[in-house]
Amino acid sequence: MPSPDGVQVTTSSEADVAVVTVIGVLDAASLTDVSTALTDAQRGSRRVIVDLSEVTFMDSRGLGALLAANERSREGAAPIAVYKPSDPVRRLLEVSGVRRILDEVEELPG
Repeated sequence: MPSPDGVQVTTSSEADVAVVTVIGVLDAASLTDVSTALTDAQRGSRRVIVDLSEVTFMDSRGLGALLAANERSREGAAPIAVYKPSDPVRRLLEVSGVRRILDEVEELPG
């Protein structure tokens, strides 16, 4: 269940993949939680998959967190991909042109 600020962020690990799951609202109020989870997950050498399937709303700050994680991967941090962005997230990614920049995966590990 999302916290009072509207988001729940969890990280799970498989042998070669870390999955950061975001549920709820990804906006300014939840930016710190999401950014911290992404940064921590990228510290290892594992690939990071961000599960956005249950994000109900994402604004430009949430988009910025994904872009920052993608930039870190270009600078040598663990690579990042997104999994099944929800309809609101997908629309934002498409309108902003970010969908063509971020890798997307069809399945989660395990």
